[in-house]
Amino acid sequence: MAIDWISTLQEQAEFAKQIADDVAHTLEIADLNTAQAARLYRVVEQGAQTFDRIIEEMEQHDIDDDLIQAAETIADIWTNLSVTTANKLRVMQGLAPIEFPSEVTE
Repeated sequence: MAIDWISTLQEQAEFAKQIADDVAHTLEIADLNTAQAARLYRVVEQGAQTFDRIIEEMEQHDIDDDLIQAAETIADIWTNLSVTTANKLRVMQGLAPIEFPSEVTE
């Protein structure tokens, strides 16, 4: 059975965007506690790992570059969500947030 990569990526993009909205709203909760932040981080990591498996599956097929770029964009959403939730949890635990050097743009 052939996989409809376009539909798969559209569904995954919609899901990632919904999770991103949910994460943004949850992180704004004033009385968010450490246990809730840790649970949110685990949910994001599970979503990221699921998408990683989709990318691994795509790598086993001859996929069009446009679809690869779309998958990379979705993967970036998961990476940003992971870092954002990890940083919230770290700050709540009194740790320094994870910092990445700024990308050099040309």
